[in-house]
Amino acid sequence: MASIQNAVQVMVDKLVADMQGNQPLTAEEQALVSNAITKLTDNAKLEQAVVAVAESHINDATGALQQVSQSTGAALQTATESLTQTSTDLGNKSDKLDLLDAMAPNLNRVESLQTTNNSLQVRPLMPMTPIDIASTSSNNRRSTPVFAVYDSNGETHVVRPGFTHNANTEQCRLEFLKLSANGAEKTTTHTSFIYTNAFEQNPASKIYYYGTSAYVPLASKNNSADIQYEIVYSTQDSQTTAVANYGGVFCKSSGFTSITKPKLDLNATDQFGVSTLTSHKYNEVGVLYDNTKHCLVMVDEGTSVLVEKYRDGNIVTNTAIANAEELQAYVDAGDFTVIKFIYHNIQWPYGINSYNHSETTVSGYGTSYYGFFGRYNGVTKMGEHKYSVHYRFTQAKRLEPINYFFSNSSGHYKAPNANGTYSPDSEVRVVLETFDGELLGMYSYQARAYNAGYDCGVLGSAISCINPYSGAGILNEHYTYNQYGLGRTCRAF
Repeated sequence: MASIQNAVQVMVDKLVADMQGNQPLTAEEQALVSNAITKLTDNAKLEQAVVAVAESHINDATGALQQVSQSTGAALQTATESLTQTSTDLGNKSDKLDLLDAMAPNLNRVESLQTTNNSLQVRPLMPMTPIDIASTSSNNRRSTPVFAVYDSNGETHVVRPGFTHNANTEQCRLEFLKLSANGAEKTTTHTSFIYTNAFEQNPASKIYYYGTSAYVPLASKNNSADIQYEIVYSTQDSQTTAVANYGGVFCKSSGFTSITKPKLDLNATDQFGVSTLTSHKYNEVGVLYDNTKHCLVMVDEGTSVLVEKYRDGNIVTNTAIANAEELQAYVDAGDFTVIKFIYHNIQWPYGINSYNHSETTVSGYGTSYYGFFGRYNGVTKMGEHKYSVHYRFTQAKRLEPINYFFSNSSGHYKAPNANGTYSPDSEVRVVLETFDGELLGMYSYQARAYNAGYDCGVLGSAISCINPYSGAGILNEHYTYNQYGLGRTCRAF
């Protein structure tokens, strides 16, 4: 038999020539017939029938068309049965899918309970990698308070104040660093020696003693989504301690010429109950952070207008603020967090002595302390020249303060006698919690004295910081018998 294309052409020719009345088909009618037959070319039996008709094999065409009818009918029957069964199955599955609406709240509750249960577990901390150089020299002393921001990606950005000043003691520098999420290492972003007699406008290797710092996520002026961590200084405008010579706040990347002096004693309270602090004292600074624009915001001393500080410069707005009431209204209408800076030179944070309940520096060997950093029961203890300060930067890109509770139990060594020499054990526990009371994590670090008859170090502030997203942080007992420089990364398992 000829191909279907040839058969079609032959059939059309016959129709044109032999049609009753010898009336030939028009060109349009020929095209319609040709197109109709072409549509059937995907069926082998139909093709055989058409070819048979074209070649005048009518019996062959009839047989082929009967086979087409039978097979098509069987296929239609099978398809109908399959469709009926599929419809029934879909109906049953649809009924089950309707249950998802009721399941969703239950699944969320299970997930919430599981998260809470995990947070309630006290997780031991294991030292991982040294970040300080151990030495018998006191030049290797390292301060224990920190300014820390815990990023939801697991990384931690930290300011470690210097332990000494007016000395080129490498390990005692003011340090800005990043901790990896796996707790394996630190990256030092910048360090500075601290001096009372050297003032640099753009501090490269020297920072003025009379000032504070922070390390926060800031956007660029043209893109609020372009967020990077930036060092921010608050300092004098000259080599002086006087309130009148307070210079203001500037970002390291933008330089000293971008400095902005907040309006004196014009303050507002953020949504967490923490107030800004614009006293112009060199060791007391608290400024607003805009969680939408990711910039610092302050009222300029000279113009009384709001200035937005980004890591690559300032934007001077047209918003004038006349008094504290107007500033508070502006803060209440937005999404703001107060950032409390930390003083450049703090050796120890403050805590409460368990023995006599007095608040003092956490510096005693073999002494037990407890306390908190944050805001609790109406009391704020954040940054400045006495406390550590802890924030988290959430997945929603919001900077939020968190409460850091600590308590340690340290036995004091006993002098050798006929019963032998006693070396105590010591433990410190830390709890991280949001200001709303959500438990983020509980951690424990235990230590024993490295030498008989001596203490385990200063355990009250040994957990300098711990990221609740990754469980990575810094451990530093500060000193054990004849050894300084004990800082190292740690990780909770």
